[in-house]
Amino acid sequence: MTHPLNPIDEVFLAMDREPTLVQGQFLRFRGEAPSLDKLHDHLAERLPGLPRLTHGTVTGRRGGFRAPSPGFDLRDHVEEMKLPAGTPLDEVLTALVRRPLSESGPLWSIHLVHGYADGEYAVCYRVHHGLEDGMGAAHVAAVLFGDTPQPGRTPRDGRRAGPLFTAGPGELLHGALSVGAGMVRGLAPGRIWPSTYPGPENLAMCSTSATRRELSELGRKFGGTVNDAFLMALWGALSAWSTAGDGRRDARSVFRASPVPVRMPLSTRQAGEEDAVGNHLATAVVTLPGQELPPAEAFAQLVGSTQRMRSNGLRPASRALVALLPAALIRWTVRRLLSPRSSPLYASNYLLPGSLSFCGDPVVDAIPLGVLLPGNGLSVTLLSCGSRVQVSFLYDRRLPDAQRLAALWREALDELNAMDARPAA
Repeated sequence: MTHPLNPIDEVFLAMDREPTLVQGQFLRFRGEAPSLDKLHDHLAERLPGLPRLTHGTVTGRRGGFRAPSPGFDLRDHVEEMKLPAGTPLDEVLTALVRRPLSESGPLWSIHLVHGYADGEYAVCYRVHHGLEDGMGAAHVAAVLFGDTPQPGRTPRDGRRAGPLFTAGPGELLHGALSVGAGMVRGLAPGRIWPSTYPGPENLAMCSTSATRRELSELGRKFGGTVNDAFLMALWGALSAWSTAGDGRRDARSVFRASPVPVRMPLSTRQAGEEDAVGNHLATAVVTLPGQELPPAEAFAQLVGSTQRMRSNGLRPASRALVALLPAALIRWTVRRLLSPRSSPLYASNYLLPGSLSFCGDPVVDAIPLGVLLPGNGLSVTLLSCGSRVQVSFLYDRRLPDAQRLAALWREALDELNAMDARPAA
């Protein structure tokens, strides 16, 4: 059975097939590493619940579509990666994001990673963004490593199964205007941000951890959400990082010079559409407060900004526009909205079920592998799994001191947690 690609899928697939647009999750399990054959047999058992993994992309006269990949062999997509004992986790993640995907069949792979630490191993699922968004990748992890196999419920046409219109006329109009404002921002930015196009050899990752409770309590203290706490810690990390910038050619100086716009994907899926294939996203820009503001005032400003973003009708309007407008117009619009000229970094936030396991070994942590949009030198992703949260930065290693960003995010979170919620008098 074939499924048409939606225009957002086509844009991501046309951008680049280098590792910069490959996302995924690094699932850490407590236990002794299994054999590659054992992992293969487990995946083969769960594969019927994920027919999307056996489908590749094809371009025809009527556009792109997904179809069963001829000669699909699961072994082409399952690899083993044994590392020296004591290899730092960030080096493990960096090695993974630099690896190409399988050249045969669909653009995804699963890696069994072990040797780097005693008593644990990891399984890493990586997939090109043109095939899945973050929530789609989370659904794959749930089917592969959930308590019981789940039957596939992929919609017959590859699209969402819920209603087209999920808001009233006023909210849809407001959302359409927000889409238009984003296009203008992409065409006529107020500031030219530094652009980079890193090859695999210049990709690197750093990560840090927190608890969901830390972020939830911090967000509530300032009238916001977990996402607001995530972004405020990012504000603190960028502030500390950019302070060391010296000279016009140093990207850190540009980040310090004015408030930083951050591009965030917003899911347009409804309840029950977790298994819808492809990308079902809107995109919004949240501008982090200026670095000169006191933290409490900056937090209040950020919360107001994200509340407007959530209530401006962008999600339901984008859902309807993708379905109703000509595909060529949607592709043109998405390319404008993803322009690196309008924001220098990409930030995403999603969650996994907290009860994942493999052959009785529980998941102890899940680290996200984000994407770098063409032209961006930096992205940050937050992934929640049960009570744990992991934050990872994917970056062009030519950015000065970018390897410190994860540690700076953790330090900023600690400082914010110790802060009084009341603005300074």
